[in-house]
Amino acid sequence: MVVVDGSRDPVESLVRRCAGDVPVTYRRDDGEGPGAARNLGIRAATGEYVAFLDDDDRWLPEKVERQVASFDPGVVAVYTGQFAVRDGERVGGRTPSLSGHVTENLLRGEACAPTSTIMVRRSAIDAAGDFDEELPIWEDREWYVRLSEHGTFRPVPDALVRRGFGEYDQLTDDFEAARDVAYPRFLEAHRELAAEYGPACERALVASLSRTLGATAMENGRYGEARRWLLRSLRHDPRQRRTWLYLAVSVGGGPARRGVRRLRRTYESLASRG
Repeated sequence: MVVVDGSRDPVESLVRRCAGDVPVTYRRDDGEGPGAARNLGIRAATGEYVAFLDDDDRWLPEKVERQVASFDPGVVAVYTGQFAVRDGERVGGRTPSLSGHVTENLLRGEACAPTSTIMVRRSAIDAAGDFDEELPIWEDREWYVRLSEHGTFRPVPDALVRRGFGEYDQLTDDFEAARDVAYPRFLEAHRELAAEYGPACERALVASLSRTLGATAMENGRYGEARRWLLRSLRHDPRQRRTWLYLAVSVGGGPARRGVRRLRRTYESLASRG
């Protein structure tokens, strides 16, 4: 199933040419966002497992087989490691670590998986529901919380997905959508659940969302807003060193952020060379 999220480019013929003899269902939504596009795919899927692939990402050939083999009883989602390629060099990467019952971890803001790395049992989707189409961003993070209430997550440690640098990365730059819609909607959906794990988990949820919002403001050059949200994050959880680092960068403004980016790219390039 191929879904085009609002693009007006004539890609149908390209999709069918690349698919060869494999039957392809091709649908176009009205540009309502990644959640709506993925829900179209979910509703058209007929198999026991559902996996996603954004157009700027690539699966390694063995990804699907490795994931299907990892679905023991009780496992609702299997996700893999990932890497990226910039200027022809392999850079970055993330090794999965969350495993088992991960609801509290997700509420506390621990990173899980981009959608291109995850495969989900269909029965778990039926139980948890589709992506929240009202969320302009963070829709994957919110969906994972609901999925995690119905079983366990299992990582495949190998990097089996090549991530791209494209449209979906830019969605996280929409600060106003994050501040005005995603932030309050996420808290409304899951703050009560976080409180069931204790006051520390509830504070960690608010702190992690506030930190993400502060980082998004910084990416948009809104350093005053960034400091406001990062300070809110620290009021709820002052132990997070990453938040203190973001705050320091926000004080330095554009030059500091550009310097950190250059350092990170240099580090990634050196690390990729061993």
